[in-house]
Amino acid sequence: MKKTIAALIFVIITASIFAQTPVTAEEFLTRGLRYSATGEYDRAIDDYTQAIILDPDFAFAYNNRGNSYAEKGDFDRAIVDYTQAIRLDQNYADAYYNRGNAYANKGDFDRAIDDYTQAIRLNQNDTGAYFNRGNAHGDKGDYEKAIADFESALRIDPNDAGAKRRLEELKSR
Repeated sequence: MKKTIAALIFVIITASIFAQTPVTAEEFLTRGLRYSATGEYDRAIDDYTQAIILDPDFAFAYNNRGNSYAEKGDFDRAIVDYTQAIRLDQNYADAYYNRGNAYANKGDFDRAIDDYTQAIRLNQNDTGAYFNRGNAHGDKGDYEKAIADFESALRIDPNDAGAKRRLEELKSR
């Protein structure tokens, strides 16, 4: 009887362990998203990589692995992943937006502006893309374009405090 109970407990524990182990690309991606949400970027990168191994055309996995690299400050690797996500899905607005952020963090404002422009073309209501493109224009000293972008962001979301603040700063120059 004791052996039967021990065997049953072993089966239950083993089954629960295997039930939690990802098998599909989507399951690895989901666990990677959980790791990212808790700041465990290395573990997230490992899971996104497993998702990519299982499904090399999984643009969302490349984009999210890029996000984890960006969170770690590895903008070059992030750009490689965002670029691959874009190759796989040329209409992936978030990948353009994220790559724009990586370029901006590297100080490459021209490329950042190009990517934000593409993100806006794909999603005209993306206030974040207008805001970040406005910042990139401002960083380049092109204040008229920056003002236009902050105004566009405010047309979409009149309560955008960041866009209001930046617009006021630029208009007071």
